[in-house]
Amino acid sequence: MFVRLLHAQPKCTRPPSQTWLLQRRFHSVPFQDNLTPADDDAFGLADFQHYQEAPDVRALREQQGMSWPLRPSAWPRGFEQLCTAREPVVFVSRLSDPYVNLAIEDYVYSRMPLAPGSCGNRLMFYVNGACVVVGKNQNPWREVNMPALSNLRIPLVRRRSGGGAVVHDVGNVNYSFMTRKELFDRFSFARLVAQAVTAAGGPEHALAVNDRGDIVTAATREKVSGSAYKLSRGKSYHHGTMLLSLRLGVLRLLLHRDESALGHVHAPSAVASVRSPVANVGMARDDFIRCVTRAFQDKYGCVAGRPAAEDTDPAAFDQTELLGLQGFVDAYSARECPVFTIDESVALPHEVVATADELRLWQWRFGATPRFLHRFHHRERGVCVTLDIEKKAVVAAVAVEGPPDAHHAFQFLKDVVARGDHIQYTGSNVAGFVVDDELSEWLGNAIDGTT
Repeated sequence: MFVRLLHAQPKCTRPPSQTWLLQRRFHSVPFQDNLTPADDDAFGLADFQHYQEAPDVRALREQQGMSWPLRPSAWPRGFEQLCTAREPVVFVSRLSDPYVNLAIEDYVYSRMPLAPGSCGNRLMFYVNGACVVVGKNQNPWREVNMPALSNLRIPLVRRRSGGGAVVHDVGNVNYSFMTRKELFDRFSFARLVAQAVTAAGGPEHALAVNDRGDIVTAATREKVSGSAYKLSRGKSYHHGTMLLSLRLGVLRLLLHRDESALGHVHAPSAVASVRSPVANVGMARDDFIRCVTRAFQDKYGCVAGRPAAEDTDPAAFDQTELLGLQGFVDAYSARECPVFTIDESVALPHEVVATADELRLWQWRFGATPRFLHRFHHRERGVCVTLDIEKKAVVAAVAVEGPPDAHHAFQFLKDVVARGDHIQYTGSNVAGFVVDDELSEWLGNAIDGTT
């Protein structure tokens, strides 16, 4: 009997079913804006979706050189929109033209809304190229060494606020704080600046505020920042110049006048500068801007995450307000505000350009000087000349004391003035009508260094 062996044929069988678990992989745990509902159970981080950075954490992070965190869509508005925003704003100009920076300051001030409380406050920083700036009602011939100014080719600028004469260059930072008129206090913001610099710089940078509202070094009481103010249209601004690394020798040269050489100016209607010993703080420019900005944000900024006033639905209500916890939340919440940088890429409104052009005009820089007398004495020739300079800086009268040749030398000038010709008060203009070459050169140099 034969037995037939059959090889078993392989069967096609379905592999056993397996369950595959898909899990999100992270190089790091998701945080804040990256959190999604899917992460709630995986990490137990649902409560951190609305995390806000505490002020002390932010201060430590910035001290270690870490950049400020901004949401991708944070502060998307442009310059003109931020000028009218009903929330505090910081502007940092990277432009160096003093006329343009003053025009921007004026524009920001004029567009600032009269928002409730401090909601419309503004802070602006700018660094000018080398220049001398005088107050609105000052006399540059009394405040400034005009021949030195001309020889160094440094421009003279007249601002629209009061205060005294100051020298600007890249070694100092100008700041301007703007608020409502009824909130104006010439000591308040000066103290904020002094405290911010002291906290950031340590004992070697300790500052204080004196009885005049000037910021001084705590140890030697030398002035590092004066102040000027303007109050109008329900608003006010307080601006100052913080000396960080200014060339103090140039400052002293430009603001020191030798009356025996440059003449005596009698200007009872003009505001005189208060002379004080000065010093540099020795802090880096960006460090100063950063620490004062942080102090401004902490005091006046909006609670982080809260929408701006113009973005709030009037019909909506806030749960914290409903529970009466708004004051508690505000006291312990981080504060922030937009920080807008103005550089060459920012298109400035035509009003800014027009104002800068007005500030450049000779009629404003010199012609806005109140009427004054300028008296000169030439010892070797025994000559005294008194020039009466009326409004718009035009020569109104000439008086000469001395020998006959001196009277003869100035007679042509006296005749031109007497017939009503308007001679703008510059050294070259006046000297051109003096027929004695020695006296002509002497007078032109004494007025402003031009002949």
